[in-house]
Amino acid sequence: MRYVIVGAGAIGGVLGARLAQAGGPHPPLLVARGEHGAVIARYGLRIRDPDADVRVRVEAVAGPDEVTLAEDDVLVLATKTPQVDEAMRQWVDAPVHSGGEIVGTAGERLPVLLALNGVESERIATRYFDRVFGVCVWMPAVHLEPGEVIVRIAPRSGAFIVGRYGADADERDRELLDTVTADWDAAGFDVHPVDDVMRWKHRKLLANLGNAVQALAGPSGGGGVSRRLRAEAEEVFRRAGVEWATESEEEAWRGGIFDDRPVPGTPDELGGSSWQSLRRGTGSIETDYLNGEIAALARRVGVEAPLNARVQRLARRASAEGAEAGSLGVDGLEAALR
Repeated sequence: MRYVIVGAGAIGGVLGARLAQAGGPHPPLLVARGEHGAVIARYGLRIRDPDADVRVRVEAVAGPDEVTLAEDDVLVLATKTPQVDEAMRQWVDAPVHSGGEIVGTAGERLPVLLALNGVESERIATRYFDRVFGVCVWMPAVHLEPGEVIVRIAPRSGAFIVGRYGADADERDRELLDTVTADWDAAGFDVHPVDDVMRWKHRKLLANLGNAVQALAGPSGGGGVSRRLRAEAEEVFRRAGVEWATESEEEAWRGGIFDDRPVPGTPDELGGSSWQSLRRGTGSIETDYLNGEIAALARRVGVEAPLNARVQRLARRASAEGAEAGSLGVDGLEAALR
């Protein structure tokens, strides 16, 4: 089984590098564009953690036109949610080969795993792919420079909760989940197959509401705002009848692997995905699918989520204007929310 990882940033890059380091009969394939992809293709992917700084050789391409897909391939999408629809449309009609012949398209024949934040990407993917799997990602990873990713824990690199989206898992799905669990465990990740992955993705969504706060106020500030955003979201969940995994459930499987340690030669303060988007000046930020998800759900059930809606607008404006990560500061953020 080969993993074709679309999006080689913090999450996809670390996953691809660790799978490549683990070896196996089918090395992973990274899909990365621009300078980042060019550096990986020429020199390999540099991965830095608290204990090591290595460059890993891993095949990289820019898109489906450069790939010959086979029936035992698995697509892993590790972009940001704003890029999901475009990525799905790029890959859905890519031909899948067996015995030298085309036997169908990726959307018909291949499973797709959505390894990204929020709860919207699975819904988007089902417009295109028959077999969709949600992946709840817990990985303190950072991508700031072309050809490089940082993960702030070792020797394990993170944890994934994986499950079939929508339909109940059948025997073929369970076989896939067993294989993913074995392969990714061997690569240094804790993997937990579950029947209801969206309970976990909704729990992770609550944690990710603070991503915009980091982006606006800086990684070390705004904890009070994050708690208020989460409390507002939990009330919206309750009003909407949304279930999410509990803190005790999370503690049961996270264990002690999430002990962040300094990574030599990196900045003292490193933030999450939204902070990284502003830091890299990508012009795009995922907040519309995090805090914006809470605002949208509130509107659908006839309640309000003013704090999340306001933070959503502030983050979107900061991205569009090319603001520096953390430039609003804690005091500025608090003032903007009054």
